[in-house]
Amino acid sequence: MQIQMQISQMKCTQISAEEYKFLIWISVDLRGLNLRNQREPFPATSTLLTSVLIIFDLNKNPMKKLMFMLVLTTQISFVTTAQNVSFGNFKVVEQEIIYQQVFQQDSITPAALEKYYAAQTFVTNVAARADGVDFEITDLIVDYKKFQFSQVGTPLIIQTGKYSGKVSVGVREGKYRVTMKAIQFTGNIGYKTISSRENMTNYATIKSATELSQTWCTPSMLGLLDKAFTDKAQFKKGKDDW
Repeated sequence: MQIQMQISQMKCTQISAEEYKFLIWISVDLRGLNLRNQREPFPATSTLLTSVLIIFDLNKNPMKKLMFMLVLTTQISFVTTAQNVSFGNFKVVEQEIIYQQVFQQDSITPAALEKYYAAQTFVTNVAARADGVDFEITDLIVDYKKFQFSQVGTPLIIQTGKYSGKVSVGVREGKYRVTMKAIQFTGNIGYKTISSRENMTNYATIKSATELSQTWCTPSMLGLLDKAFTDKAQFKKGKDDW
């Protein structure tokens, strides 16, 4: 509302109708940058600013330039202060990074899931309950080549990492939700080797575990982990299953 008032005041005193419409578009588009490019809004914002200065020739009109920069600064502040708390199926919940995804599956039951997960080599301590199943994932290895990633393009901690965590699966009619918490890992993170399991939250989050780290929010980091976790967590029917 405050931004709209600023633009409205500019409409009355400083800019043309066409310029007014363009600034309204900027107001909406800069907010959209937070959704399209949460981690690096500045390059796009810089390009947009340059384009507007050229189109309006604002450098020749100090008052228009001042008013435009006021609107732009307000919008950039909105973009850059928004918290980055999710990436794919990973998100920060109560100062912990978790993986969570809902899968659609006809006629799925806790019994079927218990049988499936118990047969997986990376799963231990499977326990069924009335509305789902719980288990632990131990030393899961990411097969990055399976997901079309090269060794050169894959971070060391993904190549060498072994991931563990506690999984809870809730079942409802026609779907089930997989939630993995207490995610830990070992491996070579580049600047050191982690030989004993450590919490991934300590490495993949910032600001007292309230936001995801930009370093981890890439297709070859959390993106690859997302693919690997999804591949292992998703129920797959066997030849004998109807």
